[in-house]
Amino acid sequence: LSVNAIIYAILPDIAYLKWNPKNSKDPISQVYISKRCSAVNLYMFYLTQDKDPKTAESFSKASNRLFNLSAKILIKYANLDFKTAADKVTADVDGMMQYYIKDGQDYFLRTGSYTMDNYIGDDLRFCIKLEKKTNETLN
Repeated sequence: LSVNAIIYAILPDIAYLKWNPKNSKDPISQVYISKRCSAVNLYMFYLTQDKDPKTAESFSKASNRLFNLSAKILIKYANLDFKTAADKVTADVDGMMQYYIKDGQDYFLRTGSYTMDNYIGDDLRFCIKLEKKTNETLN
């Protein structure tokens, strides 16, 4: 599918509705959501890579797909070349990842869980729905 098909078929349906339903068709909002979902999947890869490599691999693939989607949206709507778009997405995902790591560690020290009953778990559940919707649309 083209980037337009993904943008208009997937992201408006569920993506930005969580954080700001008025802007679900805005490319900037769609880039933010796909980057945030890429970051939370990357964080889950980080948490699972030693204990469950198969699950970690699925998180890695999801993160990469959402990373690429974010870059494609930037290329299309911000007229960026691939390298510039990828650099922007990388910087933002890395920054988001640092928040997930810090907050996850803090939460784990208090509760014994990295993702239960906190925004990280909420993001993950939301992003799993986004990833499922993306896969259904692409297949």
